[in-house]
Amino acid sequence: MALFGGSVVTTQQHLDIEDIRDDLLILKSGVVTLVMETSSLNFDLLSEVEQDARITAFAGVLNSLTFPLQILINTQKKDVSSYIEKLRIHKEKQISSALARQIEIYMQFIKNLTVRNEVLDKRFFIAIPTIVGEVTRTSIWKQLFGKPVKITNLAAVIESAKTQLYPKRDHIIKQLKRMQIHSRQLTTDELIKLFYSLYDPDRSGLERLNLRSEEFTTGIVSSLTEEKETELKARQKR
Repeated sequence: MALFGGSVVTTQQHLDIEDIRDDLLILKSGVVTLVMETSSLNFDLLSEVEQDARITAFAGVLNSLTFPLQILINTQKKDVSSYIEKLRIHKEKQISSALARQIEIYMQFIKNLTVRNEVLDKRFFIAIPTIVGEVTRTSIWKQLFGKPVKITNLAAVIESAKTQLYPKRDHIIKQLKRMQIHSRQLTTDELIKLFYSLYDPDRSGLERLNLRSEEFTTGIVSSLTEEKETELKARQKR
């Protein structure tokens, strides 16, 4: 957060995201997007017959679409610190010194592996956007008195978007199930954490970060920034 001319400028103002609510992503343009995460499929391990069957099934999915969607693959470094901690706890519970030694060797192997080679985590998403007809924003008069530009009928926009997006979501889930690919809609908390990780690629400690929608007063960032500022002031007093 920075100060310019006496006004507070937050990171939120530089993002295209208006809000994340009711498991939906609302953009400042008025577009409402439903985000789904899907399971993965190791295509190379399938037999030739199975590969052909999956290709045919995927063609069927594409041909069944009557609406736009976007398929995204997100690749990030994997945080294995929690896994190593579980191994350490398990090692301490061992009575056999030989078994404890083997666990220690395995822990060292994991640590060396993550140092020499990046452990990457791939996640697969499907984004389904929809445009709601009537979107009203803060009036010019209120803007003159310092009110920020926001969507004022957000509740109505969300309810209208749900009637359009939910049938599309159910259709995608049904079609992907035929390919033995499981999919589900991301919740509000999961969306917040996802975008936090995207805009802050340093995932150190992110796996253990407990982000909840009620912690944010204006979408994604503002209250988290205030919390950091409070913590910084407390350190300075010490």
